[in-house]
Amino acid sequence: MRAKNFHGQLSGQAFTLIELLVVIAIIGILAAMLMPVLSKAKGKAQSIACVNNLHQIGLQLNIYVEENNEHLPVCAGLLPSGHPEWKPIMTTFFPNQATNKIFSCPADLTIFLEELTSYSWNFWLNGAPYQVPQHAPIFTNESEVIVDDLFGSRGETPLIGDANPYHGAHGKLMGKNALYFDGRVDKAKIP
Repeated sequence: MRAKNFHGQLSGQAFTLIELLVVIAIIGILAAMLMPVLSKAKGKAQSIACVNNLHQIGLQLNIYVEENNEHLPVCAGLLPSGHPEWKPIMTTFFPNQATNKIFSCPADLTIFLEELTSYSWNFWLNGAPYQVPQHAPIFTNESEVIVDDLFGSRGETPLIGDANPYHGAHGKLMGKNALYFDGRVDKAKIP
């Protein structure tokens, strides 16, 4: 409370220490209430950017398939360091670039730095005909099991997706975005 002089007018003094502490406490409470909301918005924005990246990869994959007799590429699976005998998918799509930003999920803070990609390719489908991925020449038996038994159909089989669950797993959702054969990008489900 401000002090009054002997004429009953407010003096030119600043806030008292108690008033200042109350204002700071109120600001702190409001900031604490906003932090979860802002964090959730940031996570949603990162997920949307990741979905956009996978859409761009899907467009490039369609070009690749059209130029390669309707067959999927043969690329290192999961992460490139796990299969050094095969080229990484980003090198297959962009051979003259060391890396490309579309292969970096904004929520990934570790894998991209090591692997130059945040996404893992479904290498069980390497070289498979695009329309009948169950007939992959390299992993014939495995591709049939993955497409028909594990995921139930070609349309529900992911081609490429997040290497780690960057986007909050819950229920049957794995917390990973994935690109599917029909061009859609959706949350990957536990098969």
